[in-house]
Amino acid sequence: MSDITNIRVIEFPSTGLLPHYVAMELGFFEEQKVKVDITATPNSVFQITNLIDGNFEVAGTAIDNVVAYQEGQGVAKLSRAPDLFGFMGASQVNLGLVVQSHINKYEDLKNTSLAVDALSTGFAFMLREMLEINGIDHDSYELIPVGATKARLDSLISGEHSGALLNPPFTEFAEAAGLKIIDNSQSALPTCQIGVMAACRGWAKENPEALRGFIKAELQAIEWISNQENSDSATKILLNKIPGMDIKAAEAAMQIMLDPIQGIAESEKINMEGVKTILDLRSKFGEPKKELNNPELYIDLTYYDSARD
Repeated sequence: MSDITNIRVIEFPSTGLLPHYVAMELGFFEEQKVKVDITATPNSVFQITNLIDGNFEVAGTAIDNVVAYQEGQGVAKLSRAPDLFGFMGASQVNLGLVVQSHINKYEDLKNTSLAVDALSTGFAFMLREMLEINGIDHDSYELIPVGATKARLDSLISGEHSGALLNPPFTEFAEAAGLKIIDNSQSALPTCQIGVMAACRGWAKENPEALRGFIKAELQAIEWISNQENSDSATKILLNKIPGMDIKAAEAAMQIMLDPIQGIAESEKINMEGVKTILDLRSKFGEPKKELNNPELYIDLTYYDSARD
Protein backbone atom coordinates (compact mmCIF):
# COMPACT_ATOMS: atom_id res chain seq x y z
CA MET A 1 0.00 0.00 0.00
CA SER A 2 1.37 3.38 -1.01
CA ASP A 3 2.27 5.95 1.62
CA ILE A 4 1.12 8.66 -0.77
CA THR A 5 -2.56 9.65 -0.76
CA ASN A 6 -4.01 10.98 -3.99
CA ILE A 7 -6.26 14.00 -3.53
CA ARG A 8 -8.22 15.05 -6.57
CA VAL A 9 -9.22 18.70 -6.29
CA ILE A 10 -11.92 20.33 -8.40
CA GLU A 11 -11.88 24.11 -8.63
CA PHE A 12 -13.17 27.13 -10.49
CA PRO A 13 -10.17 28.61 -12.33
CA SER A 14 -8.95 31.81 -10.68
CA THR A 15 -5.85 33.47 -9.29
CA GLY A 16 -6.96 32.08 -5.92
CA LEU A 17 -5.54 28.71 -6.98
CA LEU A 18 -2.01 30.05 -6.54
CA PRO A 19 -1.46 28.27 -3.18
CA HIS A 20 -2.20 24.93 -4.90
CA TYR A 21 0.25 25.71 -7.69
CA VAL A 22 2.96 26.86 -5.28
CA ALA A 23 2.52 23.78 -3.07
CA MET A 24 2.85 21.59 -6.16
CA GLU A 25 5.83 23.46 -7.64
CA LEU A 26 7.80 23.66 -4.39
CA GLY A 27 7.06 20.14 -3.20
CA PHE A 28 4.99 21.08 -0.15
CA PHE A 29 2.32 18.48 -0.95
CA GLU A 30 4.96 15.82 -1.51
CA GLU A 31 6.49 16.59 1.90
CA GLN A 32 3.08 15.89 3.44
CA LYS A 33 2.70 12.61 1.50
CA VAL A 34 -0.17 13.77 -0.66
CA LYS A 35 -0.34 13.96 -4.43
CA VAL A 36 -2.70 16.64 -5.69
CA ASP A 37 -4.31 16.80 -9.12
CA ILE A 38 -6.42 19.82 -10.05
CA THR A 39 -9.40 19.75 -12.40
CA ALA A 40 -11.22 22.86 -13.61
CA THR A 41 -14.98 22.56 -13.20
CA PRO A 42 -17.38 23.75 -15.92
CA ASN A 43 -20.01 24.66 -13.31
CA SER A 44 -21.05 24.13 -9.69
CA VAL A 45 -23.47 21.30 -10.51
CA PHE A 46 -20.69 19.21 -12.04
CA GLN A 47 -18.37 20.11 -9.16
CA ILE A 48 -20.65 19.28 -6.25
CA THR A 49 -22.26 16.17 -7.71
CA ASN A 50 -18.87 14.69 -8.57
CA LEU A 51 -17.50 15.55 -5.13
CA ILE A 52 -20.44 13.77 -3.50
CA ASP A 53 -20.05 10.80 -5.88
CA GLY A 54 -16.41 10.38 -4.83
CA ASN A 55 -14.83 11.36 -8.13
CA PHE A 56 -12.97 14.12 -6.27
CA GLU A 57 -11.86 14.42 -2.68
CA VAL A 58 -11.67 18.21 -2.27
CA ALA A 59 -13.41 21.17 -3.89
CA GLY A 60 -12.68 24.86 -3.81
CA THR A 61 -16.18 26.26 -3.95
CA ALA A 62 -18.57 28.88 -2.66
CA ILE A 63 -19.73 28.10 0.87
CA ASP A 64 -23.24 28.67 -0.45
CA ASN A 65 -22.87 25.56 -2.63
CA VAL A 66 -22.14 23.49 0.49
CA VAL A 67 -25.15 24.93 2.30
CA ALA A 68 -27.48 24.58 -0.69
CA TYR A 69 -26.87 20.88 -1.22
CA GLN A 70 -26.85 20.07 2.48
CA GLU A 71 -30.25 21.74 2.77
CA GLY A 72 -31.80 20.11 -0.28
CA GLN A 73 -31.85 23.36 -2.24
CA GLY A 74 -29.26 22.45 -4.86
CA VAL A 75 -30.01 22.37 -8.57
CA ALA A 76 -28.99 18.76 -9.21
CA LYS A 77 -30.47 15.48 -8.05
CA LEU A 78 -27.95 13.64 -5.86
CA SER A 79 -27.02 9.96 -5.80
CA ARG A 80 -26.89 9.88 -1.99
CA ALA A 81 -27.40 11.98 1.10
CA PRO A 82 -24.67 14.65 1.09
CA ASP A 83 -22.15 15.06 3.91
CA LEU A 84 -20.34 18.17 2.70
CA PHE A 85 -18.45 20.54 4.98
CA GLY A 86 -15.98 23.39 4.72
CA PHE A 87 -12.65 22.66 6.42
CA MET A 88 -10.71 25.86 5.70
CA GLY A 89 -11.12 29.14 3.90
CA ALA A 90 -10.24 29.75 0.29
CA SER A 91 -9.13 32.90 -1.47
CA GLN A 92 -11.66 35.60 -0.57
CA VAL A 93 -11.77 37.18 -3.99
CA ASN A 94 -13.54 40.46 -4.55
CA LEU A 95 -16.15 39.67 -7.19
CA GLY A 96 -16.65 42.38 -9.78
CA LEU A 97 -20.05 43.17 -11.28
CA VAL A 98 -18.93 43.27 -14.90
CA VAL A 99 -21.27 44.83 -17.46
CA GLN A 100 -21.45 45.85 -21.10
CA SER A 101 -19.65 49.07 -21.99
CA HIS A 102 -22.87 51.05 -22.52
CA ILE A 103 -24.10 50.30 -18.97
CA ASN A 104 -23.14 52.92 -16.40
CA LYS A 105 -25.33 52.18 -13.38
CA TYR A 106 -27.60 49.55 -11.84
CA GLU A 107 -30.66 51.20 -13.35
CA ASP A 108 -29.34 50.31 -16.81
CA LEU A 109 -29.62 46.60 -15.97
CA LYS A 110 -33.41 46.71 -15.93
CA ASN A 111 -35.08 44.58 -18.63
CA THR A 112 -31.83 42.78 -19.41
CA SER A 113 -30.41 39.31 -18.72
CA LEU A 114 -27.48 38.58 -16.42
CA ALA A 115 -25.32 35.45 -16.50
CA VAL A 116 -24.87 33.21 -13.45
CA ASP A 117 -23.29 29.82 -12.81
CA ALA A 118 -26.56 28.29 -11.56
CA LEU A 119 -29.85 29.89 -10.59
CA SER A 120 -30.00 28.86 -6.94
CA THR A 121 -26.42 28.33 -5.78
CA GLY A 122 -23.07 30.07 -5.58
CA PHE A 123 -23.05 33.76 -6.43
CA ALA A 124 -26.61 34.03 -7.78
CA PHE A 125 -28.06 35.13 -4.44
CA MET A 126 -25.21 37.60 -3.92
CA LEU A 127 -26.01 39.14 -7.29
CA ARG A 128 -29.73 39.30 -6.48
CA GLU A 129 -28.96 41.04 -3.17
CA MET A 130 -26.64 43.55 -4.83
CA LEU A 131 -29.34 44.36 -7.38
CA GLU A 132 -32.03 44.66 -4.71
CA ILE A 133 -29.88 46.92 -2.51
CA ASN A 134 -29.57 49.22 -5.51
CA GLY A 135 -33.28 49.34 -6.22
CA ILE A 136 -33.56 46.73 -8.96
CA ASP A 137 -36.58 44.49 -8.41
CA HIS A 138 -36.23 40.79 -9.22
CA ASP A 139 -39.03 41.00 -11.77
CA SER A 140 -37.17 43.59 -13.83
CA TYR A 141 -34.27 41.39 -14.99
CA GLU A 142 -33.58 37.75 -15.85
CA LEU A 143 -30.84 35.45 -14.52
CA ILE A 144 -29.56 32.91 -17.03
CA PRO A 145 -27.40 29.92 -15.95
CA VAL A 146 -24.38 29.62 -18.25
CA GLY A 147 -21.72 27.94 -16.06
CA ALA A 148 -18.34 28.82 -14.60
CA THR A 149 -16.54 32.14 -14.79
CA LYS A 150 -15.08 31.84 -18.30
CA ALA A 151 -18.49 30.93 -19.71
CA ARG A 152 -19.99 34.00 -18.03
CA LEU A 153 -17.24 36.21 -19.41
CA ASP A 154 -17.69 34.77 -22.90
CA SER A 155 -21.43 35.50 -22.72
CA LEU A 156 -20.64 39.14 -21.94
CA ILE A 157 -18.03 39.49 -24.67
CA SER A 158 -20.47 38.04 -27.21
CA GLY A 159 -23.14 40.51 -26.08
CA GLU A 160 -25.53 37.73 -25.10
CA HIS A 161 -25.96 39.03 -21.54
CA SER A 162 -25.63 42.44 -19.92
CA GLY A 163 -23.75 41.60 -16.73
CA ALA A 164 -22.29 38.97 -14.41
CA LEU A 165 -20.24 38.56 -11.24
CA LEU A 166 -16.67 37.58 -12.15
CA ASN A 167 -13.58 36.83 -10.10
CA PRO A 168 -9.94 37.67 -10.93
CA PRO A 169 -8.28 37.21 -13.37
CA PHE A 170 -11.48 37.24 -15.43
CA THR A 171 -12.26 40.77 -14.25
CA GLU A 172 -8.97 41.87 -15.80
CA PHE A 173 -9.73 39.92 -18.98
CA ALA A 174 -13.14 41.61 -19.09
CA GLU A 175 -11.72 45.13 -18.85
CA ALA A 176 -9.17 44.29 -21.55
CA ALA A 177 -12.09 43.26 -23.77
CA GLY A 178 -13.80 46.64 -23.28
CA LEU A 179 -16.26 45.67 -20.56
CA LYS A 180 -16.55 47.66 -17.34
CA ILE A 181 -16.97 47.03 -13.60
CA ILE A 182 -19.68 49.06 -11.87
CA ASP A 183 -19.57 47.49 -8.39
CA ASN A 184 -17.97 44.71 -6.37
CA SER A 185 -19.01 42.22 -3.71
CA GLN A 186 -16.87 43.66 -0.92
CA SER A 187 -18.43 47.07 -1.35
CA ALA A 188 -21.99 45.72 -1.40
CA LEU A 189 -21.57 42.87 1.12
CA PRO A 190 -18.49 43.65 3.23
CA THR A 191 -19.00 40.79 5.72
CA CYS A 192 -19.34 37.77 3.49
CA GLN A 193 -17.49 34.44 3.39
CA ILE A 194 -17.27 33.63 -0.28
CA GLY A 195 -15.03 30.60 -0.76
CA VAL A 196 -14.09 27.51 1.23
CA MET A 197 -12.20 24.31 0.69
CA ALA A 198 -14.77 21.55 1.08
CA ALA A 199 -14.83 17.77 1.36
CA CYS A 200 -17.19 14.97 2.35
CA ARG A 201 -17.19 14.11 6.04
CA GLY A 202 -16.99 10.38 5.32
CA TRP A 203 -13.81 10.73 3.28
CA ALA A 204 -12.26 13.11 5.82
CA LYS A 205 -12.97 10.70 8.66
CA GLU A 206 -11.26 7.87 6.75
CA ASN A 207 -8.30 10.02 5.66
CA PRO A 208 -7.59 12.48 8.49
CA GLU A 209 -3.81 12.51 8.04
CA ALA A 210 -4.09 13.14 4.31
CA LEU A 211 -6.49 16.03 4.86
CA ARG A 212 -4.25 17.52 7.55
CA GLY A 213 -1.28 17.11 5.20
CA PHE A 214 -3.16 18.92 2.44
CA ILE A 215 -3.97 21.78 4.82
CA LYS A 216 -0.38 21.99 6.11
CA ALA A 217 0.94 22.25 2.55
CA GLU A 218 -1.63 24.94 1.73
CA LEU A 219 -0.66 26.95 4.81
CA GLN A 220 3.02 26.62 3.91
CA ALA A 221 2.26 27.86 0.39
CA ILE A 222 0.24 30.81 1.70
CA GLU A 223 3.10 31.78 4.01
CA TRP A 224 5.53 31.57 1.09
CA ILE A 225 3.32 33.71 -1.15
CA SER A 226 2.86 36.26 1.65
CA ASN A 227 6.61 36.85 1.77
CA GLN A 228 7.27 39.89 -0.45
CA GLU A 229 10.64 38.42 -1.42
CA ASN A 230 8.86 35.63 -3.31
CA SER A 231 6.61 37.97 -5.30
CA ASP A 232 8.50 37.66 -8.60
CA SER A 233 8.60 33.87 -8.37
CA ALA A 234 4.91 33.72 -7.48
CA THR A 235 4.07 35.98 -10.41
CA LYS A 236 5.92 33.64 -12.77
CA ILE A 237 3.95 30.67 -11.43
CA LEU A 238 0.69 32.52 -12.10
CA LEU A 239 1.77 33.32 -15.65
CA ASN A 240 2.71 29.69 -16.28
CA LYS A 241 -0.49 28.24 -14.84
CA ILE A 242 -3.25 30.58 -16.01
CA PRO A 243 -3.82 30.68 -19.78
CA GLY A 244 -4.28 34.13 -21.22
CA MET A 245 -2.85 35.99 -18.24
CA ASP A 246 -0.33 38.71 -19.06
CA ILE A 247 2.30 40.22 -16.80
CA LYS A 248 0.15 43.28 -15.99
CA ALA A 249 -2.76 41.13 -14.78
CA ALA A 250 -0.44 38.82 -12.85
CA GLU A 251 1.23 41.73 -11.06
CA ALA A 252 -2.19 43.21 -10.23
CA ALA A 253 -3.28 39.86 -8.82
CA MET A 254 -0.15 39.65 -6.68
CA GLN A 255 -0.74 43.17 -5.37
CA ILE A 256 -4.20 42.11 -4.16
CA MET A 257 -2.83 38.90 -2.64
CA LEU A 258 -0.28 40.85 -0.63
CA ASP A 259 -2.86 43.33 0.67
CA PRO A 260 -2.88 43.12 4.49
CA ILE A 261 -6.69 43.24 4.69
CA GLN A 262 -8.08 41.34 1.69
CA GLY A 263 -4.90 39.46 0.81
CA ILE A 264 -4.01 35.81 0.84
CA ALA A 265 -2.53 35.86 4.35
CA GLU A 266 -6.05 35.80 5.78
CA SER A 267 -7.57 33.55 3.14
CA GLU A 268 -7.29 30.25 4.98
CA LYS A 269 -9.47 31.48 7.84
CA ILE A 270 -13.25 31.10 7.83
CA ASN A 271 -15.22 34.11 9.01
CA MET A 272 -18.25 32.63 10.75
CA GLU A 273 -20.05 35.97 10.62
CA GLY A 274 -19.41 35.92 6.89
CA VAL A 275 -20.95 32.44 6.69
CA LYS A 276 -23.94 33.83 8.59
CA THR A 277 -24.34 36.46 5.87
CA ILE A 278 -24.52 33.67 3.29
CA LEU A 279 -27.12 31.86 5.40
CA ASP A 280 -29.16 35.06 5.60
CA LEU A 281 -29.12 35.33 1.80
CA ARG A 282 -30.14 31.69 1.41
CA SER A 283 -32.92 32.12 3.99
CA LYS A 284 -34.14 35.08 1.95
CA PHE A 285 -33.88 33.68 -1.58
CA GLY A 286 -33.59 29.88 -1.28
CA GLU A 287 -36.31 27.41 -2.28
CA PRO A 288 -37.90 25.60 -0.56
CA LYS A 289 -37.94 28.29 2.13
CA LYS A 290 -35.87 27.55 5.23
CA GLU A 291 -34.64 29.66 8.12
CA LEU A 292 -30.89 28.99 8.30
CA ASN A 293 -28.93 30.48 11.18
CA ASN A 294 -26.26 28.02 12.36
CA PRO A 295 -22.96 28.31 10.44
CA GLU A 296 -21.40 25.48 12.44
CA LEU A 297 -23.61 22.93 10.66
CA TYR A 298 -21.56 23.41 7.50
CA ILE A 299 -18.08 24.03 8.92
CA ASP A 300 -15.67 21.77 10.82
CA LEU A 301 -12.33 23.38 11.66
CA THR A 302 -10.99 20.34 13.55
CA TYR A 303 -8.62 19.33 10.75
CA TYR A 304 -7.50 22.92 10.16
CA ASP A 305 -6.83 23.52 13.84
CA SER A 306 -4.83 20.31 14.24
CA ALA A 307 -2.84 21.09 11.07
CA ARG A 308 -1.79 24.41 12.60
CA ASP A 309 -0.64 22.85 15.89
